[in-house]
Amino acid sequence: MASSALVNGLGVASLGLGLSELLAPEKVAALSGVDDNDRSRKVIRALGARECGHGAALLGGPDKLVWTRVAGDVLDVALLAAGVIRRGPGRRRRGTIALAALSGIGALDLYAAVRTTSNGSA
Repeated sequence: MASSALVNGLGVASLGLGLSELLAPEKVAALSGVDDNDRSRKVIRALGARECGHGAALLGGPDKLVWTRVAGDVLDVALLAAGVIRRGPGRRRRGTIALAALSGIGALDLYAAVRTTSNGSA
């Protein structure tokens, strides 16, 4: 897959994820095993806005902006880990699954970022 196609795909994915975080933060909280309260909804909505920004940047800017997603992945993993660390077994299980999914997405983002850098893409 060409770097640009991969980056564009990640941009579309960012927009989809960001919109779901903006529009349904309570469902995102439940799926990821974090508390569904005003604080977590605000954080999830803020992450959704950031994710939409990543999507717009990737679709309208240089491919190397995929590095912003890598940085976002680090933040997402840290926040999710903090949000599920002291939860019950059911929530911890959902949190662990969500962390594994985020790690996989992060690996794909890192692959795309390294590939755009090594290909000399602009």
